[in-house]
Amino acid sequence: MNAPVFIPGAAEQCREHIAELAGVIGANAEIISRYAELGDDVGLEYQLRRLILHVRAAASTFKDLAELENARRAESEAA
Repeated sequence: MNAPVFIPGAAEQCREHIAELAGVIGANAEIISRYAELGDDVGLEYQLRRLILHVRAAASTFKDLAELENARRAESEAA
């Protein structure tokens, strides 16, 4: 398995993507709260599933970010 290669700007793109997902996650949380207050279990389940997908996407993107940062550090130490 090859070590990840550091790509300038990729880490910043990961951070931007996580920030965008955080906004969506916040909106999902508000909608979930409203569905819970209304007793709309179908809407509640749907929004909970969407929330989980967005949280997983953010976690996956963070994993990519960590790999990029590790590659950047390894590259700078090798230089």
